[in-house]
Amino acid sequence: MEQIFIRELGTIADQDRGLDLFDSIWPIPGGGREIPQNLMQAFVHNGAYFTGAFRGDEILGATFGFIGTTGGVHLHSHMSAVLPKSRDLGVGALMKHHQYAWALERDIPFITWTFDPLVKKNASFNISKLGVEITDYYPDFYGSMPDLVNAGDASDRLMAQWHVTAETSAPKVGLTIPPIDAITIAIPEDIVHLRVGSNDEAMSERLRVRTQFLEAFSNGYKVVGFSPDDGYILTKELA
Repeated sequence: MEQIFIRELGTIADQDRGLDLFDSIWPIPGGGREIPQNLMQAFVHNGAYFTGAFRGDEILGATFGFIGTTGGVHLHSHMSAVLPKSRDLGVGALMKHHQYAWALERDIPFITWTFDPLVKKNASFNISKLGVEITDYYPDFYGSMPDLVNAGDASDRLMAQWHVTAETSAPKVGLTIPPIDAITIAIPEDIVHLRVGSNDEAMSERLRVRTQFLEAFSNGYKVVGFSPDDGYILTKELA
């Protein structure tokens, strides 16, 4: 089997391949692009991050990010997707670590991205594997989203911050077992499946998790890990 590699999508033809992949993951009823091609060309021409994961000439995944300044200069990773048939090949991790190396080479101190707090696999990967810091909970961050995956749901998002350092030691990853002084926030096993079965039940879970996160953060708690059984693990920040 050919090795998977990551490369930048610099030409318009390559960008189209990445954009096509995004649109296959988040299809819009009636067609249309998540990001218009001319806008992506402007981003890439001005130094944005847009890469594809390939095996031979076959594209398996894509990641797009741009430079932000909120909280300091950083790389904001806006979209990242892997084709369903390739999700057990470690493509997501390869793309994230390429992004990390890209930022390190350019002396960019941290990377941010948002993710749906109800998607269990993403929460576990971000916190338990990459060791990101969770800085904020944003209710309905993107407003109404038209794609078939997110339509009809509130776009609540957690903000992840991944510190970029040249240190060679293993990254600090989150806890997987709640300590005695922790609180936990449970999430559904599969929010996509739940939403298909009952949108009302999915929204009820969304609002419960939102309320618990906002209350926990307002009371000085911080996410320190993720447990497959208990969900998010939070402890009080030390004064």
